[in-house]
Amino acid sequence: MRASKGYTPDHPAETMLSLVGQKRAILIMCHNNPDPDTIASAAALKYIFAQTPRRKAVVGYQGTIGRAENRQLVKRLKIDMVRTTDLDFNDFSVIALVDSQPHTGNNAIPRNILPHIVIDHHPMRRDTAQCAFYDIRPRYGSSSTILTEYLRELDLTIDRRLATALYYGLKTDTNGLSRSFMKADLDAFNYLFPRIAPRTLAGIENPSVPKSYYLKFADAIARSVQYGDVMISHMGTLNNPDVTAEMADFLLRMENIRWTLCMGEYKDFLLLSVRTSRRGMMAGKVTLRVVKGLGTGGGHEKAAGGKIGIEGLKPEERAQVAQKVTDRFLKLLGVQDREGRPLTATTPAGDGGRKA
Repeated sequence: MRASKGYTPDHPAETMLSLVGQKRAILIMCHNNPDPDTIASAAALKYIFAQTPRRKAVVGYQGTIGRAENRQLVKRLKIDMVRTTDLDFNDFSVIALVDSQPHTGNNAIPRNILPHIVIDHHPMRRDTAQCAFYDIRPRYGSSSTILTEYLRELDLTIDRRLATALYYGLKTDTNGLSRSFMKADLDAFNYLFPRIAPRTLAGIENPSVPKSYYLKFADAIARSVQYGDVMISHMGTLNNPDVTAEMADFLLRMENIRWTLCMGEYKDFLLLSVRTSRRGMMAGKVTLRVVKGLGTGGGHEKAAGGKIGIEGLKPEERAQVAQKVTDRFLKLLGVQDREGRPLTATTPAGDGGRKA
């Protein structure tokens, strides 16, 4: 596979396919603990590769598909995915990475392997420029939008399952087109909607959840502390890596709250989710500064995430890491002098916490 300077603006899908050529064994990697956008994008890319006979494309992932909606997405739309523990990267002649980039810390591709294809909507990373083909569009609201454009460029028929997956991936990453989207996302949204399976989508979006789900939310609310227009929740030990993002979205809906940070321990990592309703503040850049020297992170204008390795640390040392994250976050947002008030404390309406 020869080197390329990225995608050809008018024909990126054709350029990608020409680079793949007659190679048959293709691995499509999602980011860790895959969300709807990376799952849908991988499914779409697999469908594109499957148009050539004898090609075998496998969708791989590491971590957990934890959120009930995401499990329903995979189950109801019959999306085949394989854990990396059951894969050997050396068995594949082409490796593609969707909704992530090399060496970001949120995908399972070994550091000594550079993927041949990278398709993502996050800010460009330096190592990505070394890949044979890359299509990075940070202004797009989702990777599902990019793959929808690929399908349209190639004039491929999109069945209801794939349309529903891409629609849901786009919808969740842009929060229903309420954050970080552009005209391309709106065009994809309008193109996909008439092609989806509405009842299937309803089943994906409204799954049954266990009692433990509500207990964790109640515990997270009890642990939430407000500093002016900032809300922070130390959620403790997690049994689902997606719950920090769910809680960050949930808390951002509170009146007078403009920023949220939710964090919790999952296996050997402290996971972080950051959300903001402020325009132009770049949650991704804030998160990168919060985890600098501690771990990895990134994201978009209004949504971001990160993780910090805590393996081998004593409980008090883990608490110190979480406190450092909190202190950095508050300082970056200029509310370090605000006195924190527990969310469940009785305060006058609209009181965001007095100065210390």
